[in-house]
Amino acid sequence: MRAYLEDTMEDKKQRLNELHTNLLGKIFYTACAAWLVGKAVNLKIRGSDSEVNAIANAMLASRRFQDELRRPGATSDSVVQKLGLKHASAREFERILNVPWPL
Repeated sequence: MRAYLEDTMEDKKQRLNELHTNLLGKIFYTACAAWLVGKAVNLKIRGSDSEVNAIANAMLASRRFQDELRRPGATSDSVVQKLGLKHASAREFERILNVPWPL
């Protein structure tokens, strides 16, 4: 899985964007973005248990943050809490895959 997501630049810490991602990485991130906004996407993820968990956790935390932003009764505290969880899962994603979570 890591090969699909790795940035082709020498500096792995540089922000990942569509210009530095291979085709499978672009497809993956496009599918993730579609899922985050509520589009039905059938996405199969293969990799080690830690890689799959890191991806799933990052996707879920990002989705929960987006849902909280749209929730009519959301408070600034609830949004900040979801944002903190999103950042924590993004750090875990980057630690395991050596690629920043772009969403």
